[in-house]
Amino acid sequence: MDPRGQQGSKAIPRFASFRSEVLPTPSPESTEGTDANGPRSSDHHRNSARKHRRHASKRPSPSIASGHGSDPLLESKQQYERWEDSPTTFTLDLKGDFRNLHYGSNYGVPSYPRAPTRVALGSKSSGASIAHRTTSADQGKRTISKQIIPELRRQTSKRVKAGSNLDQDDGRPDFIPLQRPKLVKRKQKRWTNGHTSFRNMGSSTHWLIEGESQSTPNSDEDTENFTEESGSERESPGVSVLDEHLQWKRAALSSKVEQDSANWQSWVELVELQDEMDGFLLDSSQVRLTNAERQSNAEIVLSICNKALRSVVDPEGRERLYLCQMSKVPQIWERGKVLSRWQPILQEHPSSHRLWTKFLDFNQSTFSGFSLEETRKQYFGCLDMLQAARERSHIETAQHSEIFSSQMYILLRLTLMLREAGYAEIGVAMWQALLEFQLNKPQQTRHTSQQAAAKSTYHESTLAFQQFWNSETPRIGEPNAKGWLKFNENDLEYEQPSEIAEVLSQAEGITLRSWSEAEREVASTSRTPSRSIDKSSDDSFRVAFFLDVRSALIESPTPSDTTTMLSAFLCFCHLPPYLDSSNLHIKPWYSDQFVRNEVLYDQSMSAAFSQRGSGSMSPNLANIEDSVSDANVSNSSSAAPFVFPLAEHQISSDTLFSTSRGWFSAFGAGFQSAWPIPKELALQTLKFLVDHGIGGDDLAEYLLALELHVSPATVKKSAKSLLKTRPSSLRLYNAYALVQDQLGKCEEAKTVIETAIRMSTTLDDSARRDVILLWRSRMWQHLSGGETSIALGLLLRFEPGSDSEGRPNDEDKTSDATSATPRLRLRKALSAGRDHMLSLGFTIHAVCYAELSVVLEYLQDATSLQAAQGSFRANLDILTKYTLSNRTSEALFRQSFARLLYTHIIHKRPFSPATIRSFLTESITAFPQNTIFLSLYAWNESRFRIEDRVRGIMRDVVFAHRHHHRHHHRPASDDASSNSIIHHFFAVHTDLHRGIAHGSNQNAIRGSFERAIRSEDAAHSASLWKLYFLFEYENGDMKRTRDLFYRAVRACPWVKEVYMLAFDYLAEVMSEEDLRGVYEMMMEKELRIHIAL
Repeated sequence: MDPRGQQGSKAIPRFASFRSEVLPTPSPESTEGTDANGPRSSDHHRNSARKHRRHASKRPSPSIASGHGSDPLLESKQQYERWEDSPTTFTLDLKGDFRNLHYGSNYGVPSYPRAPTRVALGSKSSGASIAHRTTSADQGKRTISKQIIPELRRQTSKRVKAGSNLDQDDGRPDFIPLQRPKLVKRKQKRWTNGHTSFRNMGSSTHWLIEGESQSTPNSDEDTENFTEESGSERESPGVSVLDEHLQWKRAALSSKVEQDSANWQSWVELVELQDEMDGFLLDSSQVRLTNAERQSNAEIVLSICNKALRSVVDPEGRERLYLCQMSKVPQIWERGKVLSRWQPILQEHPSSHRLWTKFLDFNQSTFSGFSLEETRKQYFGCLDMLQAARERSHIETAQHSEIFSSQMYILLRLTLMLREAGYAEIGVAMWQALLEFQLNKPQQTRHTSQQAAAKSTYHESTLAFQQFWNSETPRIGEPNAKGWLKFNENDLEYEQPSEIAEVLSQAEGITLRSWSEAEREVASTSRTPSRSIDKSSDDSFRVAFFLDVRSALIESPTPSDTTTMLSAFLCFCHLPPYLDSSNLHIKPWYSDQFVRNEVLYDQSMSAAFSQRGSGSMSPNLANIEDSVSDANVSNSSSAAPFVFPLAEHQISSDTLFSTSRGWFSAFGAGFQSAWPIPKELALQTLKFLVDHGIGGDDLAEYLLALELHVSPATVKKSAKSLLKTRPSSLRLYNAYALVQDQLGKCEEAKTVIETAIRMSTTLDDSARRDVILLWRSRMWQHLSGGETSIALGLLLRFEPGSDSEGRPNDEDKTSDATSATPRLRLRKALSAGRDHMLSLGFTIHAVCYAELSVVLEYLQDATSLQAAQGSFRANLDILTKYTLSNRTSEALFRQSFARLLYTHIIHKRPFSPATIRSFLTESITAFPQNTIFLSLYAWNESRFRIEDRVRGIMRDVVFAHRHHHRHHHRPASDDASSNSIIHHFFAVHTDLHRGIAHGSNQNAIRGSFERAIRSEDAAHSASLWKLYFLFEYENGDMKRTRDLFYRAVRACPWVKEVYMLAFDYLAEVMSEEDLRGVYEMMMEKELRIHIAL
């Protein structure tokens, strides 16, 4: 804004020092005596400085006019040399003053009276300025020419704001265009007549999809910066100053690497700084880098990495540098050259999980040259090289486990890619083969972990397994499966052939526009592998042969690594991890953009992101007042904060057995919809493993939770059956009580808990430690129902190891509430139990003791949040002190306290919103990916719309945390939130549910989608692309929807569901030639098609 008085701008403060100094009019005599430093000669000097030439001005000097014979050219030259040699006349201020951006001047209060011209040096759009030091000797000097200001602008930030205080005319428009002038004509020429059909373009089909990356039609390239959320375009005073600061930092790092070229940390910092210098404006929602700028940055990074690799010899350092290098080369190299560069890198680091992941990400997501078969071979090659790394003699057990975890992740990615490409049968068969081979192996083929590397023993096992697999006997997860352990070649049973052949025969004669429905119907019946004797044997992909599953036969180095394998299988089924999954390598899987694609198949999850389903905003309303009214009704209602369909938090028993009625569910809010595989397959697989004693009580408890969600009618029978085989498991008794409580049978649940607590006195110490789980569940039954007095009486009767706990009745429920002795005794018992469990390493039990301590302080002080918060802080300090290497206990304890806060609020007890907000902000800062804290924060702020704090915490905490860890190259196992896809899902979900009345609109939602798909950790998320497509489809702009479809295909070339969007939603818009082109593209990419046209 112009500081000289335009409407809406802030005027410069009129201090006394700004007043013009009235100078006496010079007489002719004084004029004749004016030297080269006079006011007139300064014009001559300014012109010479502007032209950068050492000659006289065309205007005659005063001395010539007065008749003196001095040489004007010589005088001008001497004047310029005196100015140039003066060390104190001008100063280059690279730090600047943030008030420059506010007022448009250099400094708020000058220390001298201004010259008559009162020229303010510097530009408000530039952080660098030139300050003129005025002295008494050069009081009459005028400022340096304003022609140098554009040069400074080009050297600093590129952001130029309207209303500059510069008067020069540099040919720029005096307005901010909503479209880039160079793109308008090209866009109109390219997209006015619509897309050229696939068939007519022939080999140009790839251009139609690949061209989206360069100039995407209506991809909001021109409007992206104007679709930010409300308030995102606020003034950012430190932007330009930060740019200059980064330049100084780059100079320091450059000097550091020159002095010590073998220090790889300095090289990595220099590379990260280069990315930060070119990308800090993008992360602060200011501007978006052009393709040319990205390529230029990539070339600089490539040059830095090449120079560093010539000096760095440390293996870890070279791995980091390769990661930096290979993240940039796809922007400047062709696919073939990039692949050839990857080969020596992977041979140098054959067991690097991060390098293999980066390589597979590139190979799978690059549209040009993508082939499913070639990509599958790359996965097989990766598994073989990792297995070869494990067979080295010098590998330790810990390294074996780490490489095995990488193998499980690669296998998970491979099977997910096959399923999303349409080959679900092969993906399921690979997991069946792995579980049978590893967990159901006959005794004669088993061997110790030391023998696992012996190729001869492994070869014998695979030969025996091949015989079992080729027999096509029922396998794990199938009805009547006995498994490899009880395989008898002479006693084989087969089911009746499947009826898919009838579906195929009915699909004959369909048209191109009706093909999608028939294709989906056939695909829904072919999610599990069939046998060669089935009538559907014409489709060879329905039968999984041994060669198809051979690469999945991977042996775990130790029995404890079975947890990693089971967690990978659950992740393949889109199920949450079970409680024993504390491996840090597993956590990033559940936030990976290539893994979290359940929205592709779950219709209820897609509906949760729908505008029409949310009720917060309808784009087809006739007037704004109606939509505002609807939004107010939607947001003012005290809806539960459990609407976010994706779950990402620390698993506990209360989230496993929750059905999203009173607390968050580990299975998500949309679990009841369709699955990519039959739910019965996952359930039967877990039952088979639990019946064979695999997984212990952890997996048995998980099985009951899963059956509660999948088949609630049979879960009670399964729980009783498990208790008969494990009568001393207090954990299973607690799970059975939670099942009864979720089924609405609260009295039966209390009876189960009371019986189990009395029985605990007869158990040994190892089995009796789970009694704290029963006390906790019983306490929450009363607390959730608002029965605070009963809950307090129950806690005061708690005494570990005794059977004094009876069912409290109305007469004695408050008998001990007024006595101080039971409280002191209980505090001591809870503290002792917490410390004892911490010493034994049972963090879940320690958290339960700490949780009861907090609830005790909360209840005995008349449900005071202040007292509870004090106890929470004290216990949190102790838990974090003893579990520094594992933050599981901190996450669980914070989640339990969040549940207490939520219970306090819903029972309409007095509370301070600032207290809730402070705790949730602190928890989100500690665990940015935790959906419990994010959802509760959004729910709490939905009633206070004075400030849009949800967007603020997403921008300033969540995404800032992700940016920080990404630029510091934190390993994925250290912090899963550094590249989590959950952040983007939550940001889009909150924008969709905010409503017009509270700042949301189509452009803001579209901006959230664009920021997500343009980020590195969400660019290839098929779920996000589908949600974006459905959003544009609901808005009714079919041209934008069609263009977005092509972008989605380019980003996710392996996902069949993305291609099917054209047939499901664009059949009336696209011509038959275009649809035929999409079909042929699926064939070219080797995706699975059941019904050929």
